[in-house]
Amino acid sequence: MQILNDLLPASPPHGEYAFGTALDAKGDIETNLRLLTEKLGPIAQMRQVHGDTIQYASKPGVYQEADAIFTDHPELWLAVKTADCLPVLITTPYAVAAVHAGWRGLQKNIIGKTLNLMIDEFNLDPTKVFATIGPHIRQHNYEVDDNFTNYFDDKFFRPSKNEGHLMLDLGAVARQQIREAGLTDLSITDCGVDTYSDERFFSYRRLSQKGLPINVQPSLIKRVENITYRS
Repeated sequence: MQILNDLLPASPPHGEYAFGTALDAKGDIETNLRLLTEKLGPIAQMRQVHGDTIQYASKPGVYQEADAIFTDHPELWLAVKTADCLPVLITTPYAVAAVHAGWRGLQKNIIGKTLNLMIDEFNLDPTKVFATIGPHIRQHNYEVDDNFTNYFDDKFFRPSKNEGHLMLDLGAVARQQIREAGLTDLSITDCGVDTYSDERFFSYRRLSQKGLPINVQPSLIKRVENITYRS
């Protein structure tokens, strides 16, 4: 699996990123993560369930039934696995986090809850917190049933050419949750990649429409400074 490090103009303070792709992927995500461990170092990941559970990672491995994971351990990579959902990577002076945010997680405010937990846990100034939105399906390709207006404000939709449907902007929902946690637009970066149209990346919707096997790519973040951390 090829890793792209040039999706962002620069890494924000306190973090190092790695974005997995569909390029040269070897089998399923677990196989690719094992190969990435050999290349990058120890990785902690989650069994993602589209919920709002947040777990602290003290060591590599799979953390059960969570959709956000954070750590203050230096050199431990955190991985979030997506194929149209949003990977949101958070850096702070004392800890980093990886968040899996599909529409269900966004409806449960998974990003805001993760940011609020970290700000409270580490007594952070929100202006020192940075959030990066990774590759995900963009509004012009994300058609949903019109009953999604029961879950999100009307401002996040635009009309679809198909009756009974709307186009949902997941990224705009994510940015609102980030701002509501106290971050400013200067602290939010979006890589701008659309997984549906960019075939360097796996897309659940594109692959399922073509009848192809579903796969996902990891987005990873690690803490880069040596600090005192939990045992």
